[in-house]
Amino acid sequence: MSRAVAGVEIGADALRVVVRSGRHGARTLTVPYTPDTINESVTRLAETAGAVRNIGVAIGMAHLHVKQVQLPPVAHGARRQMLTVEPERWFTMAPETPAAIALTANGELAFAADGALVDAWVTALETWAPVVRIDAAPLALLRAVQGSSRPTLTTSVEAGPHEWGIVDIVDGTLRSARRLRPVAPHAPTVTQSLAPDVDAAYNVALGASIADDGALATMLLTPTLERQFVGAARRRTAGWLAAASLAAGALVWAAGASRASTLAALDAELATAVRADIQVALAALGARLPRSAVAQRVRIVGTDWQVEGNAANASQVLAALAAEPQFERVRFLAPSNRFRDGTGDRETFAVAFAVR
Repeated sequence: MSRAVAGVEIGADALRVVVRSGRHGARTLTVPYTPDTINESVTRLAETAGAVRNIGVAIGMAHLHVKQVQLPPVAHGARRQMLTVEPERWFTMAPETPAAIALTANGELAFAADGALVDAWVTALETWAPVVRIDAAPLALLRAVQGSSRPTLTTSVEAGPHEWGIVDIVDGTLRSARRLRPVAPHAPTVTQSLAPDVDAAYNVALGASIADDGALATMLLTPTLERQFVGAARRRTAGWLAAASLAAGALVWAAGASRASTLAALDAELATAVRADIQVALAALGARLPRSAVAQRVRIVGTDWQVEGNAANASQVLAALAAEPQFERVRFLAPSNRFRDGTGDRETFAVAFAVR
């Protein structure tokens, strides 16, 4: 299997690509495309660039809506969920338009793109290799900056026709990203390359190629892609548990345990692996519940869960659980009741949801 990884920036009319491998350094190439010819362009790209292990994708500024936002001080996932539920409230998008949404880690800058296009681009690129990250171009550029010796810069990136994007990064943090039409027909000055063997025009694609982890926190995802990434993470967890169980069984066998007892132990451990979904969901539930929340009862029937307890604010519990990609159809089962607990007010909650 190839050890090379690729970063692809989807520009206005071209795919800019960086392919990195340990032995050969980095290679760059540009392939023209249109939304109607994306499949043909990816085929040409794969033939030209060769096999790669995985792909990081950066959605270019030409396709992005950018918004400075002020959201309530709740968990990052809950804030992103607010943008996802009604994207037309925050971005210049038609109602009911499917959207891919991203929110910076500090919750101050949000990005949106046409969800149907993002899904189509990813589907096409996965005929070449698995897509492991999807980012807004400024966030991909941020990773390239964080991997360089220049933690602060202001640079231009390609946007739409006769338009350029300006990205400000200060001390390794993305401060702003905006689109503008310069008075002169020429683009603003592009910063120098962020890697010795990569031209500055490929800085965004370079950033897309750097991180191949599947962390979802700031990715630009549609609901469909979010479910796919979450499902892949759950399958990896279950696979690791099963592999660990088999390895433990092999050690017991080598130590001289009887065949019958070893098989019984393996069966028990593999049964635990089968229940890995419940363990993963419980971990997600614990991570998502606000610090003030106390879960007093959890009921599980198949993929349907019910959680009852109390918290300082029941609405925050609902918003926090709704922000978890593994949970869907999050809803209250009953009205909240307020009561006095010591010196503070508390609210009961009974929440139901399904685990994907």
